[in-house]
Amino acid sequence: MSRIYHVALMTVFVALSAGTALSAETAPEAGAPATSERAVNADALLRLGDLYSNAGNANRDPAKAFDYYRQAADAGNAAARLRVGEMRVLGEGTERDISAGLATIEEVASAGDGAALASLGGLYSHADSRAIPLDLPRAYDYYRRAAAAGNETGILRSGEMLARGQGIARDSAAGLTLVRSLADRGNIYALVSLGDLMSDADAGVPDIDGAEAAYAKAAALGHPDALLRLGDLFGSGRAGKPDYAKAFGFYEKAAEAGQQLGKLRVAELTFRGQGTRQDVEGGLSSIKALADAGDVEALTFLGDVYSGTSPTTVARDLVTAFAYYQRAADTGDTPAALRVGELMAHGLGTSRDVSGGRDMVRRIADAGNTLALISLGDLLREPESGAVDADGAVAAYERAAGLNEPEALVRLGDFYSDGMTVAVDLPKALDYYRQAAGLGDVIGSVRAGAMVARGQGTAQDIAVGRAMVRAATESGEAEAHVVMGDLLTRGDGGPPDVQAAMREYAEAASLGRTQGLIRLGDLYREGKLLQSNGKKAAGYYRQAAEAGDGYGLLILGSALSESLLRNAGKPADGVAALRQAEATGLDDAVIPLADAMLYGMGTKRDAKAAVALLEQAAASGNVAAARHLISYYRDGRRYGRTTFIKADPKRAEQLIAGVSPWLSRGDRVVEEMLFAAAAKDTGSYQSIAARMHELSAEQRQSLVRMMRTTHPNGYIYLVQQQLKQTGFYSGPVTGVLNGTTTRAVTRYCAAKSMPNACRFGPMSSQAGDVLSYAF
Repeated sequence: MSRIYHVALMTVFVALSAGTALSAETAPEAGAPATSERAVNADALLRLGDLYSNAGNANRDPAKAFDYYRQAADAGNAAARLRVGEMRVLGEGTERDISAGLATIEEVASAGDGAALASLGGLYSHADSRAIPLDLPRAYDYYRRAAAAGNETGILRSGEMLARGQGIARDSAAGLTLVRSLADRGNIYALVSLGDLMSDADAGVPDIDGAEAAYAKAAALGHPDALLRLGDLFGSGRAGKPDYAKAFGFYEKAAEAGQQLGKLRVAELTFRGQGTRQDVEGGLSSIKALADAGDVEALTFLGDVYSGTSPTTVARDLVTAFAYYQRAADTGDTPAALRVGELMAHGLGTSRDVSGGRDMVRRIADAGNTLALISLGDLLREPESGAVDADGAVAAYERAAGLNEPEALVRLGDFYSDGMTVAVDLPKALDYYRQAAGLGDVIGSVRAGAMVARGQGTAQDIAVGRAMVRAATESGEAEAHVVMGDLLTRGDGGPPDVQAAMREYAEAASLGRTQGLIRLGDLYREGKLLQSNGKKAAGYYRQAAEAGDGYGLLILGSALSESLLRNAGKPADGVAALRQAEATGLDDAVIPLADAMLYGMGTKRDAKAAVALLEQAAASGNVAAARHLISYYRDGRRYGRTTFIKADPKRAEQLIAGVSPWLSRGDRVVEEMLFAAAAKDTGSYQSIAARMHELSAEQRQSLVRMMRTTHPNGYIYLVQQQLKQTGFYSGPVTGVLNGTTTRAVTRYCAAKSMPNACRFGPMSSQAGDVLSYAF
């Protein structure tokens, strides 16, 4: 809970010089009997308490403040009694006693004291694990009563909660009216709040012009954060496509006004080259200087940089990242504490401590912090962070959703659509995404729209689904542009429009989403909708890599090593790119590197070295490397008449037994299917087909692509069955490629307006990609 005291030293000095000395003996009036009793000036005691509790006072002393407040309270000062109660609740300047503190505050509030009622509203609306559990309905009731008593904090906070539907049914118009009633009187805090509400989709239809005007007025009146809010408005995408140049200008003004956060934002945008010329070293140096001075946001930002959470060209260093997060967490910063807990649970940058990490996150979550509840849900469903607790994960997400956090609804949608924890339930997933979209969540709208366009969990409606995603692109959300591009290129969400898709991917890239650049590279590499152009593909991959996305290097390296990019480089260049990607800390790079060694692509052929590389990575906890090694032994590796690795099912089974505890449920099912496919008989293929519904769309597509190269007959079996169900194939499902199957595949590609993808036959990689989307 925050309290702002505007108490100057001169206030006390003037009071004292005017004869209001503390505990001074009062001179008797003429004719009055003399007395030895001391009259206590409770107001002066209160002011001294404020002086010593003021965070801006270099001689701040909470213990002294508490003692002065206690004396003033004993003298009957209600404001002092309120301060005493608050300090007891929070354990500031005295031993923490939540029950006694609440009782004191409630006693003051019972007399209709607006400040005390607002204080109780603050205690019950802030997820402060040091105090009391979050209770939004109770908080709103206290704020409402404070507002009725004329307290401005009560008016402001009850208006905000009413507008957002926190603790009360949402009534955006009524909430805005309350906040505006203060803003119109020039209350700078209400003006900022009005700007927040008018730019927040959770509080109704955004009014960006109105928000900008409110912030600008607050800035003109001297609100310290208003310029920062203006920068955030235009830099975050809440005003549509981010305008980093405009945001940078506001942040510069805030920095010039002495705002530390303004200085940090200027450094961040300089580091990223957004709205100004990029200077990675200069920006990073400024951020480090702020961090060294104890700036919590700077510490957390550096944690994100070195952990790889924010794509940058800076080499990943998890130990350094953990140290920055820990320093921020030590100041009481909740987001940093969550990151510390997550890294501890995963053993990243520090010793692995699953229970300690989860407990750290759970303590914050138990106080009702929605970010922590979502983080806890994530940890409970990830096998790499301990035993999976699906029910616990759902409970955490549902509690966060109950606190009006739409991201939790998106997580619940993911829970039932990604197949990682439980069998896929697409109707249930779609319902959660729609609920999130109903609360104004852009990602919820994107995912719901994509499912509708593809007919996942509902009847397919391409026009409606695409319209939902296109509307989401108006928000400036980069993921919406990537998904829109996918709907325009894959053929499973409507007829392709490659030029429109390229515009969407380019827009995503301009918003900082490097996935857009990788998608553009893929279009020129794959040659399904565009004529293949190795140089252009390589150029886009390099741009992604230069923007800090290691996967740009990985895909470039893989494609070059396999000679898939004509005139763009040699296989040896590809191996160099893969080693560079590995050096950045990208675990997945070891897989194409091992394949390059195995087949002699851009490097000396050495099967033993390939296996050793994967074994070393697997031993260090790289699950992807372990799974690739398993595939070597399960399926063997050969090209033409040359055998590189003989199949060794027993060795593969030993390896899968060791790695199984680290696999998600969905990944285990995929591995079980691949082991079944190794039997190479119709019964095994039938069992795989019967379990496909257990997997997410992405897992099914990945399985089909893998089987094309490792189990071609199983791949043809699945294709025949799927095309038979959709009316494109009428022959027997045997797993044997024949003319009837080839013609069915050709008809399918033509129906999806992608005939070029199948011109090289069903076994080509292009046809495999298109056919995988049928699943």
